[in-house]
Amino acid sequence: MSEPNASAETPTNAPTIREKGRLLSASEIDRTLVRLAHQIVEKHNGGGNLGLVGIRRRGVPLAQRIGTIIESIEKQKVEVGSLDISFYRDDLTTSGPRPTVNKGDIGFDIADRDIILLDDVLYTGRTIRAALDALFDHGRPRSVRLLVLIDRGHRELPIEAQFVGRVVPTSSREIIEVKLSEIDGSDQVLLVERLD
Repeated sequence: MSEPNASAETPTNAPTIREKGRLLSASEIDRTLVRLAHQIVEKHNGGGNLGLVGIRRRGVPLAQRIGTIIESIEKQKVEVGSLDISFYRDDLTTSGPRPTVNKGDIGFDIADRDIILLDDVLYTGRTIRAALDALFDHGRPRSVRLLVLIDRGHRELPIEAQFVGRVVPTSSREIIEVKLSEIDGSDQVLLVERLD
């Protein structure tokens, strides 16, 4: 999932951060999603058996956008759903609670489907691990592949994305902020650094 937004912190414990740069603009995000949609279509010989499942929050608009692109390429509907994973972040420190998974309706039957699981940032792999558990509570797909907009490294689990928008090596002090218009009002990916 995307990194915590500094403005969401309380003023008493707000970390000091500085923006290091913009990694992707709105048009670069659009081009990246078109490329990823074409890779999915090529890998799956079309979109006939595909189902896209976005991990809430920012994985959902990514799934919807890629679904629309695939539909325009293949001229057929692609099922798009969302996976509700509510958790306490444990990927910014080595200690902390583990993800808590809440079962919710995906929106379509995943049994025997080729599922693309979508998220904005791949970091430790713990969010994806929890998402896979939740996904399999809904049925047994034929296959599951992972798509992420940004892979920033620092894996703690053997999780790998098959479709990656961009690989951005980061330090442990750096944070990737993905902003999508459906949630944040604008599209961009920023690299920021904690100074505390």
